[in-house]
Amino acid sequence: MSRIALREDGLLVLDAVLAAADFECLWRDIRKRDFRSVHAQKWDKAWRLCDGLPMRGESIYFDPKGAFGWKGCSYPTRTRLDLLIDAIRRASAAYPDVVGTEGVDWTAIYLAPWFYPVGSALSVHRDSDQRTGSFTFYIHPRWNLHWGGDLHVLPGSSAIADEFLLRNDDEDEQWPARQENSETDDAGISISIPPKPNRLVLIASNRPHRIARVDQNAGTAVRASVAGFFPRHSLV
Repeated sequence: MSRIALREDGLLVLDAVLAAADFECLWRDIRKRDFRSVHAQKWDKAWRLCDGLPMRGESIYFDPKGAFGWKGCSYPTRTRLDLLIDAIRRASAAYPDVVGTEGVDWTAIYLAPWFYPVGSALSVHRDSDQRTGSFTFYIHPRWNLHWGGDLHVLPGSSAIADEFLLRNDDEDEQWPARQENSETDDAGISISIPPKPNRLVLIASNRPHRIARVDQNAGTAVRASVAGFFPRHSLV
């Protein structure tokens, strides 16, 4: 039974999301999958040039009505990923103020496994308005506080949200120069969420966030997660 670790406007953190045996099986399954650099096809400008080389696996889709016509691995996968997707849907239903309500605000989910090795990070950004929000579920079996990789979530004030918006319609707008010049004081106070195993984080689309760099202390350990988005129902 999951338990609330943190809840506030546009942010929810749940711990002990999957049963221990299911969590272990999911980790075994994920680490056997193929991964590629996030820049394998082209530079994904959500990551700065100094953000290292995160790795991503194949996308998985929950789209029961086929509204988006995605091609690839889809729910039900007949793996423990189905249990995770079910848990994400339950969290959304229990706390609709965070990422909205299934069938009303969003109708599908797309997700992928991610590996962040030593030296990798993700710069401050806000997700596209075409999504109601995002989620991250940590699947590594253990994580040390000295290893870094915390998720930092900033306030959802309009000024900050507009500055760090990533736009899908214009690639040049995905990495604005003013982002490089932002003063620390403009960001306010962020919440630091350690990547605790079996932890699920839901974030509303108006909350800027970033992934802190994985520290050298992590050695060969990787920050492993399954992360994804809730596309708006209005896009269908």
